[in-house]
Amino acid sequence: MSTGCPGGRRRRPLRCAALLLSLAAVAPAVPVAAETPPAAAPLALTITNVSSAEGTVYVAVYDTPDAFLDADRKRLGAKAPAEAGTVRLLVEGLPPGRYAIAVFHDENGNGEFDTGLFGVPLEGFGFTRDPSVVPSLPDFEDAAISLEPPEAQATLRMRYTF
Repeated sequence: MSTGCPGGRRRRPLRCAALLLSLAAVAPAVPVAAETPPAAAPLALTITNVSSAEGTVYVAVYDTPDAFLDADRKRLGAKAPAEAGTVRLLVEGLPPGRYAIAVFHDENGNGEFDTGLFGVPLEGFGFTRDPSVVPSLPDFEDAAISLEPPEAQATLRMRYTF
């Protein structure tokens, strides 16, 4: 009858358990490296060219190309009261990585990015790295920035079509 002891010998179950326990007691302890998540870094945003102090400036942070500009799939959102000229805000809780950021100025306070005929923006908007929006919207790579601790900064320029 085999007891599952190492070496293929037949031993009594209690002796086998005692042998395994004694080996475990003298085996050197091998530290197991626990994987720690990267530290989150604050991202200081400066949004320039804000036309008025009316309404709110909304920020959407995206971390994948397929989610970019899909409001339901943003990594993180933030908002700040609009101020004519420059709006500054701090986005916290982002681990190091690549992010693309979009902003809009909700001047009428309806909580939505209003567009007109053929999707022409009726409110101010902007992206990190200030990519061209002609003839089409930028993609993730056009707007992506790297966020590295201890603190990253980005400036976005608000654009208005009317």
